[in-house]
Amino acid sequence: MKLKDYINGFPVGRKDNLIYYTRNGETCIRRYELPGKKKKWEIEGRTPKQQEVTARFTAVQSFYKEYMKQVSPDIWRTAAKAHGKMAPNLFYTTNFHCFDGQSKIVDFEEFKFSTGRLALPRDLQVTREGNRFHVSWQEERDWSTAARTDVMQVGLLYDNLTRSPRLALEVKGCRGDLRGEFTLDESIGQSAHVYIFFAGVNQSGFSPSWHVHVE
Repeated sequence: MKLKDYINGFPVGRKDNLIYYTRNGETCIRRYELPGKKKKWEIEGRTPKQQEVTARFTAVQSFYKEYMKQVSPDIWRTAAKAHGKMAPNLFYTTNFHCFDGQSKIVDFEEFKFSTGRLALPRDLQVTREGNRFHVSWQEERDWSTAARTDVMQVGLLYDNLTRSPRLALEVKGCRGDLRGEFTLDESIGQSAHVYIFFAGVNQSGFSPSWHVHVE
């Protein structure tokens, strides 16, 4: 197939073993693969590094599916739409480095439970009183990305169920209150990785998350 030059100047088609095509106004190139020809890894087997990458990808993919069911289908979709991306891809590129080759989360502090255009308040702190956790913060802003009506949300990864993300029970607090509170489901566990974030009215937007471990 010969290359075709359209009015916008982008080449499209195949030349030798390369295929030229356009995506979002940019020229992209990929190799042409012969039908039925086995890839190198199919002949020689995957290397340990390739196996680790595959295991990590599978782990993140499985975690995201659980997140969609247990937490929310909207958080990562909203953020991805703003960047012209697919939600699973954004979740993967953001969090894949937090998983290891054995399909486990190993970096809870860097893991992003949520993301989005809203701002996090300053100086977030969590204290415990009995079975209730109190959250406080500082906030003098009142912008489109930091409205007083933004609602506090609490994501959880219980220590004994780190592959099962969920939201905390009995969450109270708006950005303008400068404080909030939540509880754990003690039938599941009494210690967990906590991810504080904020949601706009009617789930119109979300903030990145802030991590703390409680026990």
